[in-house]
Amino acid sequence: MKILSMRVVMFVALLMSTAAKAADSVDVTFYYTTKNNPTYVFLPGEFNNWGPNNSGVIASNAVSLMKKDSATGIWWKTVRLHVGGMVGGGVPGAYEYKINENGTSTGWLSDPMNPRQNLADNNNSILYVNSPTIEYLLPNSTSGIVGVQHPVISAHVFPSMGAQVDTETIQLWIDSASYQLSPSSYNQSTKLVSFKPASPLENGPHKIKLSVQPWGGAPVTDSATFTVVAGPIQILNQSGYTTVKDSISLYGSVEDVGILSAEIVRNGTDTQAVAIAAGKFTKTEGLTPGVNTFKAFTKDSTGATITSSQYIITRYVNPSPTAVISIVPGEGAVTLSSANSTDPDTAETASLTSVWSIDPANPEVVSGVDGSTQSTIPITVPKTPGEYYFGLIVSDAGGNKDTTRGYFIVNGDGSVTIPTAPSNPGWVKNGRIYEMFFNSFTSQQTINAAVPQLDYLQRLGVNILWIMPVMKNNGPIDNGPGPGYDIIDFYTVATQYGTNADFKNFVQQAHLRGIKVILDVTPNHTSQGHPFVQNARLYTTNSFYWPFYQHQLITNSNYHPELSEAITPDGFVYYGAFSDEILNYNWGDLDARAYMIGVFTWWVKQIGIDGYRFDVYWGPDSRANNGNGGENEMGQPVRSALKHAKPDVFILGEAPATGPGTEVIFGDRNGGVDAAYDWNLLHNVIQPFNISALNNNVTNYGGDTMGFVPGPNSRFMRFLENHDEDRIAYTYGSYAKTMPMGTLIFTVPGIPMIYSGQEVGFGLGIANFDQRRRGIIDWNSAGKSLLSPHYQRLAWIRSAFPAFWSLSMRVLPLAPAAGSNMMYAYARPFSDQNGIAVENFNNFSVSSSVTIKAAQLAFSHGWSNGKTYYLNDVYHDTAYEVSFYSDTMNLNINLPAYGSAVYILADSVLHLTVPALTSVQEGAKAPVPLAFSLSQNFPNPFNPTTLIQYSIPHTTKVSLKVYDVLGRVVATLVDERQNGGTYEVEFDGKTLSSGVYYYRLTANNSSDVKRMLLLK
Repeated sequence: MKILSMRVVMFVALLMSTAAKAADSVDVTFYYTTKNNPTYVFLPGEFNNWGPNNSGVIASNAVSLMKKDSATGIWWKTVRLHVGGMVGGGVPGAYEYKINENGTSTGWLSDPMNPRQNLADNNNSILYVNSPTIEYLLPNSTSGIVGVQHPVISAHVFPSMGAQVDTETIQLWIDSASYQLSPSSYNQSTKLVSFKPASPLENGPHKIKLSVQPWGGAPVTDSATFTVVAGPIQILNQSGYTTVKDSISLYGSVEDVGILSAEIVRNGTDTQAVAIAAGKFTKTEGLTPGVNTFKAFTKDSTGATITSSQYIITRYVNPSPTAVISIVPGEGAVTLSSANSTDPDTAETASLTSVWSIDPANPEVVSGVDGSTQSTIPITVPKTPGEYYFGLIVSDAGGNKDTTRGYFIVNGDGSVTIPTAPSNPGWVKNGRIYEMFFNSFTSQQTINAAVPQLDYLQRLGVNILWIMPVMKNNGPIDNGPGPGYDIIDFYTVATQYGTNADFKNFVQQAHLRGIKVILDVTPNHTSQGHPFVQNARLYTTNSFYWPFYQHQLITNSNYHPELSEAITPDGFVYYGAFSDEILNYNWGDLDARAYMIGVFTWWVKQIGIDGYRFDVYWGPDSRANNGNGGENEMGQPVRSALKHAKPDVFILGEAPATGPGTEVIFGDRNGGVDAAYDWNLLHNVIQPFNISALNNNVTNYGGDTMGFVPGPNSRFMRFLENHDEDRIAYTYGSYAKTMPMGTLIFTVPGIPMIYSGQEVGFGLGIANFDQRRRGIIDWNSAGKSLLSPHYQRLAWIRSAFPAFWSLSMRVLPLAPAAGSNMMYAYARPFSDQNGIAVENFNNFSVSSSVTIKAAQLAFSHGWSNGKTYYLNDVYHDTAYEVSFYSDTMNLNINLPAYGSAVYILADSVLHLTVPALTSVQEGAKAPVPLAFSLSQNFPNPFNPTTLIQYSIPHTTKVSLKVYDVLGRVVATLVDERQNGGTYEVEFDGKTLSSGVYYYRLTANNSSDVKRMLLLK
């Protein structure tokens, strides 16, 4: 044995130590190709503390600045990374990074060649760092459609410092085929491995996996998916979709650019010629109902016929009848009729059958309707005033059905009112909206945690809950910039909130307390992470979903959106203030329209919600008809569909309600909404404050009376704050100062809205903007004792006295006095119960008087001078005797600083008792559902899986089975004892043939059966 000297031993040890340290890092080169022409491109990431990325300080920005290859135009940068990823980084084993063009806030992009993104963190690109590191395995799901059948498969493979790639170990899988690559497939200089398969890849999706290892080390693998659309001639459209359109634009290509014509054959028989230019062709083809197949044929240079792959698209034509309820009033009677129902096959209209039902919550039992199969049913007008609801199911001979609802109103005098399409139900006219954000309402931040608080809301006096979006987002819903409007799945509740069943239970529990629920949703846009966008970005114009989005900036001079438009590098339009995380939806496309209407009707029918708050409603309205604006693309079709499903839905649009030109969006003007925003009151009056501006905005520039109102069913939503605006207590720097404005929004024409936490003054003293408007509410805020009883009293006053529901208003003069110029008084005429409200906006008490002309009020039998009337101060629960003299009444008003008075002038003393107001109880347990129900499966039709939801009121034996049309059991989904609650079961029909199936739920003495359709 040879003995080494101490110096040699120390040198070897040092060499080994250096190699070990080098093996801990790897130099990786990032590449970026852009269609734009940026001056600078930056590579910010966890490896350089995300920048800085500021084109104004380039000298200090070398840490993230990329270099441009002048020959190729490709930007690149080499970064030394730690093997094993960023210590303490966002994704274990990896580094997160982005591309940024020109160092601007709108220039942030995910790496277009890297499909791995952190959806929970701004879609940051992810690179896993191993020894060696595999980067840019191409082609992949973000690099685009592969247009050749022999694609080059490549990847950059970077060994760790001091190591080498063992080129004998490089292995590639293409689907199930395995390839041992030769050492020459790896370029030691460029670090690029590449391989071109000899056998052609079939059109369609493919999966690849690459395995590489260093000398003496463990193998490292990476995988990717891509789609091939190639061949001598091809129809490029994505195949296998269903459309409601009666025609389709086909796009195709040929490899031989010398070919100038081809033929397209539809359904194997109909042939049309198409011209080819520069290897491309397009043709608009009509579609027949059902499955349509297309192939393209031409001849190559040898005269041989070449044929494309078959393109399949199904045109859906609704085979179901349209149920129509006609209600005709008569002398002491009302006739219900289904005679105006129709069938797409007009020959079958006369043979349609009907089944009627009644709403068990009607004010009075109506006999002779429930279960009736008559097409016409005469009924005696009920004696109890209120709204009476009826359901109708119309069926054709083939079993196709349609369901609708209708109602009539029995007035106090016994007369009957038949609602029309623009009509609002009574609960809308008497609306007291409360906006709730599950993320801030309780510390648990879940749906179930909010259910026990419904008792509090009922006692507060609200009757409409506006629930901010609950659907799955492109990342967690948070209390900051991501409060739920970045939706990637419109049918599913975000996991952090709970389940669809939880939300359905929430709605049911609200209904039990007389509270309606409207759901916030985004008709203007979807997340850029939505599957439709991902598909459209991959397949571009060949994607079925490409036309679902706006791809051109609107230059029409008539286009006046609330925000300016911007466009992504790959051609998706968005509103710049929102960022390219959310992309504009195209309601002009019939399939896009049909999809979203399906979403909206599903939540109404399956979950039981009572309407919507449509986020950015102004967007689709202003973009319609190429920027000329209009309600024909979204507002009208959506309203028609929702009113058919549930005629008493409420539609609140985030759009201006006051000011010139706003009237077109209301149902009274053939638009889509029942109510919209009075932004002018919020932005022009609250601060700075003056009475003249207040009056102009309250009356919509009507002077001393209510000005322009679009119609009897049109409502202005009046509010002081919401999830986008600042808290009123913070804005005013005071709890007390907010109180007269609170009185005003509850007593002037319109619908008042409270944003959760407003009733305790949450926000005052909180510096962070997001935390005070969307943070978890402190229900013991210092303003609680002052504001909670104030808002509760106002809500119950509005509930009890119809004067405050109407659209009539008369501004009343105040006698000159110190501070009277900062008071506001007005009358709300209503027969024999006239409302009068006065607010003091001073920080000191004021004594003045109000003069009221009898002609400004409403009396069913006229008024009498000298007669004793009662001025009921329903806010303070006191009453005063008053009289008219010379048709005039003078009221002395004494109000404390920021005080209010709300009166009802009547023939008698009136009292208003409000319930004791409980507090929000954190951690209270949610009650279980109280009703047996079986929901329609979703999706339906389905292939091959679908979800079935059901509820049971108490613990019992439960059976849920699936049957074929012959009554044979094909699946038992549930057969066990279950506790009361709501459940969701998945049914997998992959082993079954296409066709109709039935599922039956049995629990105790209750059972229900529903039909579903499996289409493969």
